[in-house]
Amino acid sequence: MNDAIPTVFIVDDDPAVRDAISLLLKTDGLVVATFPSAAAFLESAAAQQPGCLVLDVRMPGMGGLDLQKRLRARGCQTPILFITGHGDVPMAVATLKKGAFHFIEKPFNDHDLVDLVEKALALDAERQRAAASRETI
Repeated sequence: MNDAIPTVFIVDDDPAVRDAISLLLKTDGLVVATFPSAAAFLESAAAQQPGCLVLDVRMPGMGGLDLQKRLRARGCQTPILFITGHGDVPMAVATLKKGAFHFIEKPFNDHDLVDLVEKALALDAERQRAAASRETI
């Protein structure tokens, strides 16, 4: 099992959004890493670490849906919580059908976001334990 500290990875092209979410989650005692783009996230080793992803749907270049597709193609099962300021029902349904953990629209309630992130981290921890158990067997 990976001994790395579970981290909330925030990927959003808007620095104000990244900073606000980061501060909110750090205040709740969570470990946070931020990325200004989907490409920056992919270039890092973050996808191999335990945690969850708070991902903006629409960004210049590679958007959140494309990042989700690439991560799943690599076998990455990190829970993804999509955030967007321009969402619609078909977009939300598409992300969830492709395995997203949740979809939330901006502006969102701080408490709701923290609650969803904690649930996503718990899901990832359970997946990590199950994978470690399979490896042991």
